[in-house]
Amino acid sequence: MVVLSKATFSVARNRLIAISTLAVISCLISVSPAFSKVNNSLSESLRNSKNTNFTFIIQPKFTSVSKFSEDLAPVYIGYREGYIDRTGRVIIPPVFDAAGEFSEGLAWVNMSGKWGYVNKKGLLAIKTQFDIAKDFSQGLALVKLGNKWGYINKAGKFAIKPQFDNAMSFAIDKQSKVADKVALAPVNLGNKWGYIDKSGNFAIEPQFNDAGSFNQDMAPIKVDKKWGYINLQGKLVIQPQFEQVWSFSEGLALASNNSKWGYINSTGKFQIKPSFLEASSFSDGLASVWIDGKYGYINKQGQVVIKPQFDDAGIFSQGLAKVNIENKWGYINRRGKIVISPQFDRASDLLSYQNAAYPKLAQAWVKVGDKWGYISLPLNRE
Repeated sequence: MVVLSKATFSVARNRLIAISTLAVISCLISVSPAFSKVNNSLSESLRNSKNTNFTFIIQPKFTSVSKFSEDLAPVYIGYREGYIDRTGRVIIPPVFDAAGEFSEGLAWVNMSGKWGYVNKKGLLAIKTQFDIAKDFSQGLALVKLGNKWGYINKAGKFAIKPQFDNAMSFAIDKQSKVADKVALAPVNLGNKWGYIDKSGNFAIEPQFNDAGSFNQDMAPIKVDKKWGYINLQGKLVIQPQFEQVWSFSEGLALASNNSKWGYINSTGKFQIKPSFLEASSFSDGLASVWIDGKYGYINKQGQVVIKPQFDDAGIFSQGLAKVNIENKWGYINRRGKIVISPQFDRASDLLSYQNAAYPKLAQAWVKVGDKWGYISLPLNRE
């Protein structure tokens, strides 16, 4: 299952996913946003905003960057990747063709087309020997050897031998209401998807045409050409009836019918009917949607609460979201007010890290010209 930053369909633009059409099901139960009446012109307050209320904690000097994980971040310096600490000091020299984020004390690296793992001292903990490697999760890492996928432990030994045609990492459903949470991984065997436990045994037998990870005790699955959801026992809880779906987030999940995106609740009924060519999952109670060529935000009742006026938009995190105006990125709060005026050539969503000494500050990475750096910015939950 491919997961993108936004769920998209296209008529006029080349960014979107081509999916076959289906008649809209008869059980739509929500109020459609009155987007036809929305004024999409950019407000004067946004045009005139000069807010520069941020601080560079690491100056733009890297070819490419990623988020901090376990206090280190992979960055490209020239054509090689290494790791920096939160002050911007190079901790692990840029000697890798590619490098991942640290997880459970290890990070995958690529050297000369082979993947292995380094520790925080930059030493190879697991030699470069795999054709693809993923982050460690629940003590295991998904790797590909030849044309099969398996799972290794932190000693680099196969805990689950390479046998799958495709697979995803183990993950704990953090939004699960089940007391004893289990880690399951979707795997593909013989052109069918099922779910295994950490012993490599099938908890849910391969039977689906596609599958995704569990979230809020449900996982998206595909039967023939339609998507639905199963529970942790593998039973269908939402019948396959949608063209495309995403995982549940904050009680709702993106689902598409008739080449339009809407939002379903845990019973499979549309709480916000399919109205959008492009939309994102809910985060901080808001979701970005594309209306008449611009991005705005809706609430869980499907009401437009920040009018469409942006050329692009990110997800809300800690009360802030990145937005693009005339090819520059800045940040808004939940009222749509500019917190950092658009001035960056690229920008990330807010990072999850917060310094305990400065709980009202967040961090993000931004691009100025052709270099990337990191900023701190004030949290604003208005």
